[in-house]
Amino acid sequence: MKKLLIAILLGSFASSAFAVYNANMSGELEGVYVYTDTDHIYLRLLNQPTSHPACSPTYFVIDDRITADRRKAILARLLTAYAMHEVVNIGYDSAGDCADGFLRVHRAG
Repeated sequence: MKKLLIAILLGSFASSAFAVYNANMSGELEGVYVYTDTDHIYLRLLNQPTSHPACSPTYFVIDDRITADRRKAILARLLTAYAMHEVVNIGYDSAGDCADGFLRVHRAG
């Protein structure tokens, strides 16, 4: 019984430790925001989600855990899409895995 209880507890924590890319949202960018005190990239879509079970839906965030070269490439893509009023596709986790309290981006294209 004790082993079963431990297995159940470990299983419940393990599921929240892994990022899950299981949702996509397409839309035109309302804005792309960068700040001098962080390496995060924040963005909003014109049709930004209004709710999320774990994260604030105010922004999508490219996390600072992404290498600088990748962040630069993603930022260039986002700024081009913003300037050209193109629709972008954002991949994220629909249930959790927040970045700085907001929706963590797993794919931007």
